[in-house]
Amino acid sequence: MVQAGNAQLECDMEYAEGRDVICRLYGVEMSCLEDAVRKTGFQNYIKIEGDRFYISTAIFKAGRTPGELIREIATLLRLCRSENS
Repeated sequence: MVQAGNAQLECDMEYAEGRDVICRLYGVEMSCLEDAVRKTGFQNYIKIEGDRFYISTAIFKAGRTPGELIREIATLLRLCRSENS
C-alpha cells in the first residue's frame, strides 16, 4: 500500500513476463489518475478500468520498472483532491 496525500494505491507486485501489475486506487477521483498517467508519458503501458489500473510488464523495455512508475504516479496523485470534496 502506498499513501500519497488523499490517494492510496494498493498493488499486486508479484509480476512475471506477460502478466500485468494490478493496482487499485482509493481516495481520489479516477480523472486525477488519468491525468497522472498522462503526465508520466507512459500511458501506452497503463490501462485504466474502473477503480483499477494495469501496468504492462513491457514497461521494462522502456527502461522503467513497474515500481518506479507506481512511485511516480503516487507523487503526481499527491496533488489530487479527495473523492468526497
